[in-house]
Amino acid sequence: MSQYPITTPHGVYEAVNYLASGPSGLGQAFQGYSDYNTKYLTGNYRLPFTQSNVGNVYVANVSCTSGVQLDSATFQYNFTSAQPSPPFPLGAPVYGYNFDNSEYNGSWEPIGVVACTTTYAIVRAQNPGVFGNTSTGLLGYTITNNGIPNSTDCNARVVVNSGTDRVFISAQLTDTLSYVGSGDLTYTVQVNRYFGELSKDPTNPDYKFIFDATVSQKVYTRTGLTGPGTLAEIETVFSTVIDTPAPNYYWYILEVQFDATGTLNVSQAALGLRSLSAQVVKQ
Repeated sequence: MSQYPITTPHGVYEAVNYLASGPSGLGQAFQGYSDYNTKYLTGNYRLPFTQSNVGNVYVANVSCTSGVQLDSATFQYNFTSAQPSPPFPLGAPVYGYNFDNSEYNGSWEPIGVVACTTTYAIVRAQNPGVFGNTSTGLLGYTITNNGIPNSTDCNARVVVNSGTDRVFISAQLTDTLSYVGSGDLTYTVQVNRYFGELSKDPTNPDYKFIFDATVSQKVYTRTGLTGPGTLAEIETVFSTVIDTPAPNYYWYILEVQFDATGTLNVSQAALGLRSLSAQVVKQ
């Protein structure tokens, strides 16, 4: 069995064997993601978190003439006038305002938009109900000031088997932000930990992941912004983060959050060089 500190030549051989020994050594449970090709944040709370084509994470409010319940969990917002192109991306957690039926107000997440044309958007709720229809209001979309971290494609899933196991995490992200409006921006980059538990849904017998903790974060503040404008290549590096969670199945995700004052909204987030790796080390 390898020991530390190494005090004999034979101890060097034991240490090398330990590192290369697979299940009991450093090589176990290494997971990670790395890419340098530009992708755009979608703002979705379910995969995919990014896309290769340009994606907007802000859409100004669109006037609606009505809202109609299509089934127990599906609703259609009809636009007052046809839009130049479908305004809302699939999965977007759009937000309803000023509808006389309050069930149509508030954020539709995590399922959000399931279909969108130039004349209407269809959204799906997570829980069914009988809500009826509604008259005029506004439908918009932004991930600024929603108070919820937005996931990137940098993630890793690992299994912690022992209370003495440690998870070593490294991550980096280069993000170019476009914005509209005026105000101050607080941009937060986080390594967040989610714990997995088996779904009780027989039609979807997979793990669902629940937010557990923020393992590390860095915060950037930019004041007096007036858009449209761009904040180019904000680089974040987490060189060594050590986490000691209880035994469980975990998902580590590199996530971002935008909080702003005034009328400022982040309109696009272009992710450049980015990575996250997680390694379980047994003690």
